[in-house]
Amino acid sequence: MNQKWIFKPEPDEEVVDALNSSIGFGTLESKILVLRGIDNYQKAREFFKPKMEDIHNPFLMADMQKAVERIATAIENGEKIMVYGDYDVDGTTSVALMYLYLSKIVEKKFLDFYIPNRNSEGYGISKEGIDYAKANGYSLIIALDCGIKAVDKVGYAKSLEIDFIICDHHLPGEKIPDAVAVLDPKREDCRYPYKELSGCGVGFKLCQGLNTIYKIPDNQLYELTDLLAISIAADIVSITGENRVLAKLGLKHLRKTRNIGLSLLIPKEKISNFEISNIVFEIAPKINAAGRISHGKAAVELMVSESLTHATQIVNEIISLNNDRREMDMTSTQEALNQIQETNQTENATIVVYDPSWNKGVIGIVASRLIDVYYKPTVVFTDGNNGELVASVRSVADFDVHSALEECSDLFLKFGGHQAAAGLSIEKSKFEVFKEKFEKVVSERISESQKKPSITIDCIVDTDVFTRDFFNFHKKLAPFGPQNMKPVFVLKNQRVGGALKLIGKDDKHLKFQIHTPHLKRNMECVGFNLGKYIDDFDNKTFDMAFTIEENHWKGSVSYYLNIRDVRFK
Repeated sequence: MNQKWIFKPEPDEEVVDALNSSIGFGTLESKILVLRGIDNYQKAREFFKPKMEDIHNPFLMADMQKAVERIATAIENGEKIMVYGDYDVDGTTSVALMYLYLSKIVEKKFLDFYIPNRNSEGYGISKEGIDYAKANGYSLIIALDCGIKAVDKVGYAKSLEIDFIICDHHLPGEKIPDAVAVLDPKREDCRYPYKELSGCGVGFKLCQGLNTIYKIPDNQLYELTDLLAISIAADIVSITGENRVLAKLGLKHLRKTRNIGLSLLIPKEKISNFEISNIVFEIAPKINAAGRISHGKAAVELMVSESLTHATQIVNEIISLNNDRREMDMTSTQEALNQIQETNQTENATIVVYDPSWNKGVIGIVASRLIDVYYKPTVVFTDGNNGELVASVRSVADFDVHSALEECSDLFLKFGGHQAAAGLSIEKSKFEVFKEKFEKVVSERISESQKKPSITIDCIVDTDVFTRDFFNFHKKLAPFGPQNMKPVFVLKNQRVGGALKLIGKDDKHLKFQIHTPHLKRNMECVGFNLGKYIDDFDNKTFDMAFTIEENHWKGSVSYYLNIRDVRFK
């Protein structure tokens, strides 16, 4: 409630009219496209009908030839290859995808995967992982979704005669690790045209590069994009350009996946209509739960399993872990909220909390929940290893928390992330110093406009926009995600037209209808967490910001309006 409404600027009418003439949509539809930068026929063709031919040659990526040649040499010489990845969704899907591809060309006795333990090893390349590789005869490690800053660890591996190939998508540091190959489109010297691939996306490009040698049939290569779609959704990367092509292809394969583990994670009644949002809310938390609460290795084992019995056992364990994770994050969130009140942080520019009992796997979720309540840059600490504290950091929209943290970096043992989120570790004795310095830096940098949540609105519409043609057009805009979010519309001067009622647990949500005279039925509206405003809806006129949602039931599709914000008159 009470978000700042930011209307997108009106697009050039001539550009809208020209696009309208070339593609045959209505004026509103063309306006929506132009607002997303789709302002000519060619861009519209690439947007609505992406093809595999639209994605880029993998050998445009720096070091791709080196990576392909080193792996080919390892295969030819019978070397043992270890696939190494982070314990989150992007990392585990990356490892599963690479492992499944290599399994088609490498005997299993020469191939294994490794996921670090979140609690004992932490994020990224670990000494323990390298020691494991050495002890078990692995001479090549392919690291996915991590490694771009692992200069010391790669050097350590080299001293043990273990080669590294790094596939990462995070920002490099001042020095690139001395690996055989470092694949990262964000390298300054990398001319790869698309910079926003997920870690799994970089891994897929390596598979494409390898396939110029090993010629796995295209259908077998592309069916691995079911894992890639999950990584794109869960890692919240931009769904534009090549990611959009890969996400659409991946969703197509996910809806008919032959991956035993994934098929068990997806409700059968939803699989044919599975979208990015379903991945974010239904698959990703379950995959993440393994790495957060137990060990991410279970998630990879699930995604590479060839046994229904074994996969079913893992799924049951993961669902149990996810239930434990939910209980942990709710308990920890409530404790954090209590701590904020007790330490009088509500008037601060930041929120910084710490409790040694909080699980490292849920502090990122807790930070996000605190943002929902207080809307301030937030840091949640718990105990790490060797007496240090570890933290997850989350930011508010448009505030670069990574840049703010860099001013405090002299206090950190480890630090990494991006504008919206980060992770760090410090010595316990420096907690209060950090808390004070972070508050000072943020309070000096943050603007008044960044202190209040906002919602970006495409345009104002009337109820006559709700037609079958418009709903079909809206569906074609998917898959939705960063840089291609669902359009947000505003209806002005509305009143409840009927069927107003509370729904959900504890009557937290509400549902009602508004009059749509041109349709055979009224349009249904749902207000999540708006149940407490039921009397206002019943008695007042209001302006409503909303997105359009699909509801699938027994083979039929209906549409409803998801209320994002409301202003009562």
